[in-house]
Amino acid sequence: MAPSRVAGALAVAVAAVGAVLVVVAVGLGGAAVMVAVGAVLVVAGVAVGLSSRVLGSPARLAARIGGRPADAVADAGLVSTVDGLCAVLGLRAPALRVLEDPAANAIVLGARASDAVLVVTTGLLGLLDPIELEGLVAHELAHARRGDLERARAATQALGLVAHASGRAARWVRTLAGPERESYADLRAVSATRYPPGLASALHKIVQAPTTRPAGLDTVTARLTAALWCAPLEEAAERPSRPGVLDVGERASALDEL
Repeated sequence: MAPSRVAGALAVAVAAVGAVLVVVAVGLGGAAVMVAVGAVLVVAGVAVGLSSRVLGSPARLAARIGGRPADAVADAGLVSTVDGLCAVLGLRAPALRVLEDPAANAIVLGARASDAVLVVTTGLLGLLDPIELEGLVAHELAHARRGDLERARAATQALGLVAHASGRAARWVRTLAGPERESYADLRAVSATRYPPGLASALHKIVQAPTTRPAGLDTVTARLTAALWCAPLEEAAERPSRPGVLDVGERASALDEL
C-alpha cells in the first residue's frame, strides 16, 4: 500500500477507535478517563489525516518554496529548453518558476506529471551554460516522465505531520521516494539529450557551487523536500551512507564514464 494511503488508513483507524471509546464511556455513565482518551485519539486521527491530505501536498510545498513565474522574454533560454525537452519526452510543459536565490539547485514537484511545477534558482541559471542547463532540466523532467512525482507525493503526504516534529522525516522521505531516484533520472535525462557530458558538467559545477540550499526554506519544507532537489539538501544525507545512494559528485563521475 502506498505511504499516503497507509497514513490515511491510520487516520481513520485512530479516529474510529477514539470515537468508540467516547461512545462506550458515555454509555457507561461518562467515565472521564475514557472520554478524554477517546477525544485525544479522535484529534490525533484528524491530525494524521490533515498531514496526509494537506501538510505534505506537492502544491503546498511548491507554494512554500516560492519563486516567480518564468518570463517568456527574460527567461527565454529556460522556457525554450523546457518546451523542447517536453516535446522529446512526451510531457505537458510544467508550471515554470524562477526562484531568486544564489543557491544552485532545482526541484520538480507535483501530484502527477500533468500538474508538475518546476522551480529553478537564479544561482543555477547563472552557473550553467545552455548545454549544461539542457541536461539539468532533462534530469528534472525525467522525474515526471518516470513516475517519480507520484511516489514523492505519497512520501511527503505520509510524513507531513512528522516533519513538524522530527528531522528524521527528511531521510524517511528519501527512503520512501526512492534513494536511487536521482541516479535513474540522470540516466533517463542523458537518454533524452543524447549528450551525457552536458549533465555531467552541470553536476560537477553544482558540486563546486558555494551553496545549493535556497536561503528562504523553512524547516518543515526543507525536511520534506530535502531528498527531492537535484542536489539533495543536507537533511536527507544518509548516515552512514549506503551503497547505491549516490551524492552529486558520484553521479557526475558515473556520467563521465558513459
